[in-house]
Amino acid sequence: MLWRIFNRLDFKQLFGLLGLFIRNPIYGIPTIFATKNCMLIAQKEYGNTHHLNNPANAFRHALWVILIIRRCLKWRRDEEKAKAWAKKFTDWHEDFSPNEPLDRAMDIHNNAMGIIFYEIIKNKSEEETVTFLKQKAEEAVRIETVDAVERFNDKLVYIA
Repeated sequence: MLWRIFNRLDFKQLFGLLGLFIRNPIYGIPTIFATKNCMLIAQKEYGNTHHLNNPANAFRHALWVILIIRRCLKWRRDEEKAKAWAKKFTDWHEDFSPNEPLDRAMDIHNNAMGIIFYEIIKNKSEEETVTFLKQKAEEAVRIETVDAVERFNDKLVYIA
C-alpha cells in the first residue's frame, strides 16, 4: 500500500518528502505507520469509496491527521509539535498532489478538522475515534465553491 504511494511520486516530490523527513526525523516513521493504518481503517469502513470526494474521504482526511498526531506523540510527548507536524505534512501532501482548487480546499479543511477533532477525542480509543468520525462524516456538508469551505469551521465537508 505505501509502496504504491511512493511509486507515484516523481523525483521532485520524493526529494521534497525526503527533505521533510530529514528536517523532522523523529516523525517520519510514525507518520508512515499512521498513514498505513488510516488507509486500512478507511478501506474497512468504506471500501473504495473513500477515494472519492465524498463523506468517506472527509472521514479519511480527519482520521489521518488524528492518527499522525497520536503516533508522533508516542515518539515525543509534545502535543503542539505533533499537531504542527501533522498540519505541515498533510498540507505538504496537498501541495504535491495535483488537485483541482475545490478538491484541495476540501482536503485542507478536513485535515484541519482532524486537529480540531483531536482535541475533543484525544483520550478516546481508536474504536471510539472511528465511531466519532463516522458520525461527523454523516453530518458532513456538501460544498460547491472554495469560498463555501470557510462557512463550516466545525464540520467536515465534501464535494460529491
